Amino acid sequence: MTEDKQRLVIKSGRVFDSINGKLLENITIVIVGNRIAWVGDDSNYEKGEKDKIIDATNKVVLPGMIETHVHLTATGNPQSEREYLRTKRDMYNYLALDHAQKHLVSGFTCVRDCGAYKGVVSSLRRILDQRIIAGPRLVASETGLGQWGNQESIGPQALLDAVREESVVTAGVDNVVYAVREQKRLGADFIKTLTTGGVLHGMESKVSFSLWTDDELEAMVTEAHRLGMHLASHAHGNAGIIAAVKAGIDTIEHCSLVDEEAAKMMIDKGTYLVSTRSAIVCLANPEIINQLPPEIQKKIIEVGSQAKDNHKMAFEKGVKFAIGTDAGTPGNYHGNTGHELQFMVEDIGMTPKQALQAATIEGAKAIWLEDKIGSIEKGKLADIVICEKNPLEDITAITDISSLSYVIKDGIVMAKKGAITYFSPIQQMTK
Repeated sequence: MTEDKQRLVIKSGRVFDSINGKLLENITIVIVGNRIAWVGDDSNYEKGEKDKIIDATNKVVLPGMIETHVHLTATGNPQSEREYLRTKRDMYNYLALDHAQKHLVSGFTCVRDCGAYKGVVSSLRRILDQRIIAGPRLVASETGLGQWGNQESIGPQALLDAVREESVVTAGVDNVVYAVREQKRLGADFIKTLTTGGVLHGMESKVSFSLWTDDELEAMVTEAHRLGMHLASHAHGNAGIIAAVKAGIDTIEHCSLVDEEAAKMMIDKGTYLVSTRSAIVCLANPEIINQLPPEIQKKIIEVGSQAKDNHKMAFEKGVKFAIGTDAGTPGNYHGNTGHELQFMVEDIGMTPKQALQAATIEGAKAIWLEDKIGSIEKGKLADIVICEKNPLEDITAITDISSLSYVIKDGIVMAKKGAITYFSPIQQMTK
């Protein structure tokens, strides 16, 4: 036990051991500052005089969950082109905060942003780290690295020009290495790139090929890893998936058309798959797809019809999964990541235990934070969710944010039953 000082104690809970996939009964957790100081059987807990106790009897205690693919500056509005015309650039800072808090109250205490306007997420990360405002732990990619000649950006021409100026990399190994360093300088925690075109973009944005050369991708990976940054690659088509895995990229986003050969490569390399099932499901909703241009509707149907079976195959073969939604894409609103776990069970074939592991310890491993988060262990950061229902019996319990009694980040109760409860203390003025 620790010395007797102010401690937060979660007493007598049913704690999910994410490493071994077990539910441990009658466990107490002692938190000092922002770290877990002690975990053990309740009978061995020694009460401190100043302990603040949360009674978790009959409740399930989870590690704070991890959402590995969102876009905090995107709203989910199907009419995004109109939205671009009516939204001032500075408004996206406030939208990002609102979206981040929606993830927090839904039990996701760590969120990886896979591309936003320059400076928005890295700045918000610093604000949240300083506990000025309640929010999740953020992992930022800044603008990401796009190939020269890609068709990923959409919107008015002035916006296209601005986005290209900020985030598109000119060709060549030296330029790619420089671009990785520039993202690091801007505040990125990891590198996000694309090795295929996209579904939501113009007809020329092909999912079947990549504009990066092997040498450019390998240089990107070498430099990012040298700087302590992991990499994620948007990749729908199989050729782009194979190129990314071969180069050593750590997580493949979407991975829609993965085949058995690519799945085997991912297993051999230890590459994680982030399937973003929520994006596919939301796009296929008639209320959403009917608002989108015909060429995009065609790609949604073609790619979406194959993705579920391919993801299920990859899981059955042994590919490692982390949880990510691509929140911010049309109809795919922030704060609904619990449904992604439901899709993992219903569509991919995971057990609830495996889905929860994908959302905790496996997600932490995927983004290189397993030494800090993802499991409830002594010495780790105190990111914890207390759930009134048992998601190991029914995974849909995670989708009911009113059943999340407490969401704790860094040892601080930040939300209760779907509402933010933490507000930074007011500093007293001194003469």
